[in-house]
Amino acid sequence: MHREFTIGVEEEFQIVDPNTRDLRPHVEQMLASGDEALTENIKREMMQSMIETVTPVCENIDQARDEVIRLRKGVAELAARNGLAVVAAGAHPFSLWQSQLITQDDRHKVLEEDLQDVVRSILIFGLHVHVHIPDRDLLIEVMNEARYFLPHLLALSSNSPFWQGRATGLKSYRTIVWQQFPRTGIPSTFNSWAEFEGFVNTLVATNCIDNGKKIWWDLRPHPFFSTLEFRVCDMMTNVNDALMVVAFFQAIVPSCASCASKIWGSASTIARSSWKTSGVPPATGWMVDWSTSAKGRKCRCGS
Repeated sequence: MHREFTIGVEEEFQIVDPNTRDLRPHVEQMLASGDEALTENIKREMMQSMIETVTPVCENIDQARDEVIRLRKGVAELAARNGLAVVAAGAHPFSLWQSQLITQDDRHKVLEEDLQDVVRSILIFGLHVHVHIPDRDLLIEVMNEARYFLPHLLALSSNSPFWQGRATGLKSYRTIVWQQFPRTGIPSTFNSWAEFEGFVNTLVATNCIDNGKKIWWDLRPHPFFSTLEFRVCDMMTNVNDALMVVAFFQAIVPSCASCASKIWGSASTIARSSWKTSGVPPATGWMVDWSTSAKGRKCRCGS
């Protein structure tokens, strides 16, 4: 049984030639040569020069550490077995997107047909973290509040200063490249799961998307699992840095969930008794005044 706030971690690695350091489109060879215990946690991604690891559900950051290290080690050994290497960074410093091959499965073929060079140019690599929230209305509340932290976590993870052989002058050029995709960036707020579901259904009904996985916000409710998916981070080189960010995400969610519960509990009390007689104190938390939170609320998450 899945408990609240369990986590899953996805990491996207570059497949490179260990001599030239250039990208190599060899994900199929790597998958074919791996044993099932490893390859069940490895996936294809947009480019054939990319390979993604996916941890099992982890109860806490210690389990996540064990799994991330196991998979990083496993995918590195799998690459070496094929005369290749893997690199962890948000973008490759000099490989050209025009030289890359798109993964030839139905999902990626459809994306390429729909978006053409927009898809072909997305030669970027990210760290994604899922946090399980079984109550979907609470999931939406947490998403509304957790949006505030996205720029901070991007700043901590930024790891893509180079692009197409140039120093871009930016710390996370991956973020700039990703903005070419539709339905990206920080999401709007929603009042409930039903409102979010209605938004997705409208996009489906108007043939903008065929399912909710084609919403690629920096923070999104997963359409098929009851998880909140943080997608804002660059792929990080150092495993300890990556796990630090994972731990932050797992900590942010219950803090925001607690904040949402306090809001509704206070609102209910005040509705019955008015502010002065409710015994509900003003917010005195230590993090931030959420002046743009959903429904016009102000919340100090962590109070």
